[in-house]
Amino acid sequence: MALVLRILKWLLVSVAGIVVVALIAGLVYQEISESRDLERYPLPGRMVDVDGRLMHIDCIGEGSPTVILELGVGSASVSWYDIHRRLSEITTTCAYDRAGLGYSEPIDQPKRATAIAERLHKLLRNAEIDDELVLVGWSAGGVYVREFFQRYPENVRGMLLVDSSHEQQANRMPQTSGGGADPALEIAKQLAPFGLVRLSGILRQRVASSRASDDAKAYLNVTYHLSHVLDTVSEESAAFNLDIDADHPPSPIGDLPLIVLTQGAPDEDSGTSREQLQQERDARMRLQRELAALSTSGKQIIAEESGHNIHADQPQLVIDAVKELVR
Repeated sequence: MALVLRILKWLLVSVAGIVVVALIAGLVYQEISESRDLERYPLPGRMVDVDGRLMHIDCIGEGSPTVILELGVGSASVSWYDIHRRLSEITTTCAYDRAGLGYSEPIDQPKRATAIAERLHKLLRNAEIDDELVLVGWSAGGVYVREFFQRYPENVRGMLLVDSSHEQQANRMPQTSGGGADPALEIAKQLAPFGLVRLSGILRQRVASSRASDDAKAYLNVTYHLSHVLDTVSEESAAFNLDIDADHPPSPIGDLPLIVLTQGAPDEDSGTSREQLQQERDARMRLQRELAALSTSGKQIIAEESGHNIHADQPQLVIDAVKELVR
């Protein structure tokens, strides 16, 4: 019996040692891969200090007003890489990465809409961007730009909401857009620092299936595979679920020029009944009409051929809307 126990102990120690070595090897692999990626595809913009942490902003084009692109939960600025460059032909256009996403450094601070708006304000101030602004908010970004306008309305001259989320959608949609944590994401964020997400190729396959250009895909593969990004996505998702569970509707924005682009194509069939899909569509349209009515100068345009990613499905609608607001 003593011999068996010694053998079992030896096996356990050996397995533990192998696991530790594998984890250390994974950490080294991930660090080397990140450094190599960042060397091959350095950030397309500049880093700006915000409260002791660096945030990435990429401003291209010329002219005024300046367009600010605010993206959805977990999205990096390079996810709009192609349309960003087309918008820059109209006027100066800036895409930026919220803390912990894309090329921006992570922070251990709240990621609610109020905090996001405050950090964006500091970023623009520290980057010496004091121009008049047109805010473009896609998905969750719509909530964030409305919060920014409520707190810092001085230089905002127009707003474009691209299939924007609504502050009350969690309790007014038949199937809530909020919910608990994604188990797969929670597991992946633990594995990412050890290179296992990178090795799995899951994110690379997702990028490959997108409509982005080769340049955009290269940048996306860099930013999605940074060790801390999935952890930030998880935290931001949890905070956003609170932002869309408000007990009051979004605040009016006066006569600010406002265009609301709304998804027109039905969602892909996910096993939901036709009746439920219609209920969701009707509820979504009500919320979108409410957003357009926030401004006395607001109008809604239905993107008939688009799902949620209007900027990918019908980019010309976004470009034309920005042109109108800039004029």
